[in-house]
Amino acid sequence: MVNYRLKSQILDTVDNQLKANDPKCTKKTFNRLLNLGYEAGESKEMIGSILIEEMYYIMKNNEPFNEKRYAKKLALLPDYVEESEGSSDSTVNLQPVEAAPAIGRNEPCPCGSGKKYKKCCLSS
Repeated sequence: MVNYRLKSQILDTVDNQLKANDPKCTKKTFNRLLNLGYEAGESKEMIGSILIEEMYYIMKNNEPFNEKRYAKKLALLPDYVEESEGSSDSTVNLQPVEAAPAIGRNEPCPCGSGKKYKKCCLSS
């Protein structure tokens, strides 16, 4: 499943990095990928995949952006992306997400107030 809004935001971020030339490694990598024969969109998507990994690492470890680590991963493109796509031993194990059962407006509120859902948490 593709989240098109998220993908659009990531690609916009890559575009902004390219326009501002900050960090410089993004533009270098983009030009290198173009010279290797990749299309602009495909190149931006590869850079975006590295950007997502870096963002995940930053949030998971609660640390600031590390441009050296980002540049190292960008330097491994396109092989890095092709390796991770072809790998069956992925570090991310995706599981389907099931939606919680819907609460009807006239059912008791799950917060335990005793009121109907529409008069309690739905109205907030």
